[in-house]
Amino acid sequence: MALTVAGRIAELARLDDLLDDGLDEPRSVLISGAPGIGKTTLLRSATQSARDRGYTVAHCQPSRAESELSYAGLVTLIGELGSQSLGSLPPPQARVLRTVARLEESPEPVDRLSLYLATVALVRTVALRAPLLLAVDDVQWLDQPSGRSLAFLVRRLTGSRVRLLLVRGATAGAAEDLDWSVELARSMPEGRHDGIDLGPVDPGDLSRILRRALGWSPSWPRVMRIAELSQGNPLHAVELTRAFGAVRSAEGLDGPVPDGVLELARSRIAGLPADVRGVLELASVPRLPSVGLLAHLDPAALDLRESLEVAVGQDIVTLDGRGRVRFTHPTLVAAAYASIAPERRRALHRTMALLSDDLEERARHLATASVGPDAQVAVALEGAAEQAWRRGAPDAAADLLREACRLTPAGDGEALALRRIAFGRLLHSAGDVPAASAVLEAVVADLPAGPVRAVALFHLMYVARLAGSLERAVGYGVQAVDEAGGDGLFRAEVLELLSRISDNDIARKLGTAQRALAAVEEVRHPDPEVVFHVRAALVEAEFYAGLGVRLDRLDGLDPGTRTRFPPVRTAARGDDLVGRLLAYEGRIDEGLALLRGMYERASVQNRAVLPAVLGWMADAELSAGRFEAARDLTREAADRAVEIGKDDAPPWEVGLHALALARLGALDEAEETARRVDDPAAPGGAVGLDGAPARLALGVVALARGDAAEAVVQLRALDELKRSSGIREPRVCAHAGDLVESLLAAGDLVGAAEVLGRLDDEGATSGGRSTLAVAARGHAMLLAARGDVAGATAAAERSLELLRELPMPFERGRTLLVLGQVRRRRREKRAARESLHQALEIFEAVRTPDWAARARAELDRVPEHRSDAELTVTEERVARLAAEGLTNQEIAERAFLSPKTVEVNLTRVYRKLGVRRAALAARLAEQSVGNRAKQ
Repeated sequence: MALTVAGRIAELARLDDLLDDGLDEPRSVLISGAPGIGKTTLLRSATQSARDRGYTVAHCQPSRAESELSYAGLVTLIGELGSQSLGSLPPPQARVLRTVARLEESPEPVDRLSLYLATVALVRTVALRAPLLLAVDDVQWLDQPSGRSLAFLVRRLTGSRVRLLLVRGATAGAAEDLDWSVELARSMPEGRHDGIDLGPVDPGDLSRILRRALGWSPSWPRVMRIAELSQGNPLHAVELTRAFGAVRSAEGLDGPVPDGVLELARSRIAGLPADVRGVLELASVPRLPSVGLLAHLDPAALDLRESLEVAVGQDIVTLDGRGRVRFTHPTLVAAAYASIAPERRRALHRTMALLSDDLEERARHLATASVGPDAQVAVALEGAAEQAWRRGAPDAAADLLREACRLTPAGDGEALALRRIAFGRLLHSAGDVPAASAVLEAVVADLPAGPVRAVALFHLMYVARLAGSLERAVGYGVQAVDEAGGDGLFRAEVLELLSRISDNDIARKLGTAQRALAAVEEVRHPDPEVVFHVRAALVEAEFYAGLGVRLDRLDGLDPGTRTRFPPVRTAARGDDLVGRLLAYEGRIDEGLALLRGMYERASVQNRAVLPAVLGWMADAELSAGRFEAARDLTREAADRAVEIGKDDAPPWEVGLHALALARLGALDEAEETARRVDDPAAPGGAVGLDGAPARLALGVVALARGDAAEAVVQLRALDELKRSSGIREPRVCAHAGDLVESLLAAGDLVGAAEVLGRLDDEGATSGGRSTLAVAARGHAMLLAARGDVAGATAAAERSLELLRELPMPFERGRTLLVLGQVRRRRREKRAARESLHQALEIFEAVRTPDWAARARAELDRVPEHRSDAELTVTEERVARLAAEGLTNQEIAERAFLSPKTVEVNLTRVYRKLGVRRAALAARLAEQSVGNRAKQ
């Protein structure tokens, strides 16, 4: 079974360090851990990584049966190193190795020292050609002769780049002297051996492993349960999932574990004396059992401690000095609990409810002891669910609310409906989107029109939108407004959320935000939280309508810190909106800080929103020209989407992933990714506005391939999609710069002028500096195409000035490229080369190979005539910043360069001026005086 490496970032980093170590000295790493924990998977990943790095890899995996065969492991390694290597050895050494490898017969017995020396010679020969990795899986079963020969070898590899990777499994049944990992570790030079002890995998990574191993993964609450039962062991989790995890809903999380998993545990407990079994049954009921608690739970139980000591001796429980009892594995708890008779079990739970001082634990015991609906128990469960949710356990809260619904009397219809609504929202918070949608849809279907159904529709609107169903979400919202009744505050909230999701109809977005504000102003003492979010919805609507970023409208508004139950929103202080708007304004890192905070909060409170938050973060990283970061964020967004039960990743995030790939030059992969979202044959795209980034990615790919006509098709479709939605803010899915360039490349100057005219108007209204900078660059290109190179130069320089204070190096590089082209046409060769050099440095720093190639091509068209001692503009700028005392990192940030580029330029400066950093300021001053004297 090929399990993918997940959740092993630190371990992979240590293996990368092993492989990237450039010292010509041997080095080893030992991987150990429980069976099924992923040792072999990690080893296989490392061997493939070694091959990718140019290593020669020799690998063997001895078995218990082979442990008694002499040289079985060594023979495998010799075979892996290849017969060609044997041919390069002196004939006597080659003959010894061929004899041991059974490649030829020899009448003479093999001398062990000759064999050892021949092995050293073979390994050194191979390591001279390329670094060598020797990998041994299940080293505890390595036969003794092979183990000794490897220990001899390791001690004699000084001056060779040989790496040894060992995996040690469970040693039950293996003699101590067969575990060669200790001896091989001792043979390494001091400080050249490392150990990796693999622990459990966390639930998120376990979910990824299950998807790769089985082709699917259970819902998040069920993954959490499987993680608990398997103790984070991937192989155990896979087997549990086959039997236990196939149902997507959260039903039965506390039900019995499948028989196959419990069989061993049941047989162990069944073989114990009756009094020991009885005490273990008692101990399986409380969450935190202790000797004192068990005595209160069943005062008639005799010899509690003696019985527990027997169970301790059988490795079923542990007993600490304070009398606390712990089962050694969750399956043992389940086995003990399953053996309790039903009536006794209910009685024990009733007693535990009286003994427990924890609300959640007491409610669970009451629910288990109940045999039918009970209004008081349902109330207790609802209170416990709220407590669990506030503790950051939405999955536990959802389980409690499920029980509350089950135990609510049929005659209490409104209470049951509200609990079902809360249950649906908590399933969503726990990360089970399909189940949440199903529960809320069922509530809506069961209720008559009115305020209670409006509450269900309100929550269903939120869930549906995050599930990617924009049109259905809007429909639910419109219906909720109609049924909200006379509660002005609730009506305002419904309108606010409807406005927030109406990105496909800006007239509705703006209109409903204004209606929400009017509704909240009619309330005598409105909730400050609702007032804040209604105002935030209006700020967002005005932004999309092209009226600029007006975050000042939120000044003085305090939403407070109160969190309602069931949850209404994850963004406590509008940090989703504020973070995105800050990024659009060019305050990208400020915006990202808010979004990261929301991500951390959502990881605990509402996992279902994680794909959206990651998409917003990726959008900001794209603006900052950090395309690799954007690619990684959107890749994670896709993983999170599948994790919460979506069959496909959200189209917006997939489109952003395609766009990041396109900028990074992975054009084929970008196109394939984008076309999974956006069907070019469908008018406006298959998924409407959510497909906008995919459209943009297709346009960028076509432009990079030189297919201007196709780029125009894709980008015009995106332009029409945005305009038909009423979006007048150019910074939303910014496409205008690429569209203008595509039109000019296609020779459509009239079309380019039309787009630029609209961009000028929208930029003036919205006030976005980045929009105005892109428009100025577009005008420079258009003027150059018309032959007005002087006007083009001025426009390009204006674009640079607008970009000066914005952390958008990629956009700055594009403008510098245009400026270099225009200066070349004006025969300003030196200035042209400087602009193009700066553009190239930026494109290389942000890793956009297609744009870097364009900059190099332009540089090739400008001959260079300069004294070898003359500083370039970039070198001079870097030198003067260094002379001011700035560090290389500070220079990089100030000059929009990478630290490596700064280092390269300073090296050239030192060489040309013949000074080091300390004397740089004085030398530059001398040079300035000399230049003025020449003038």
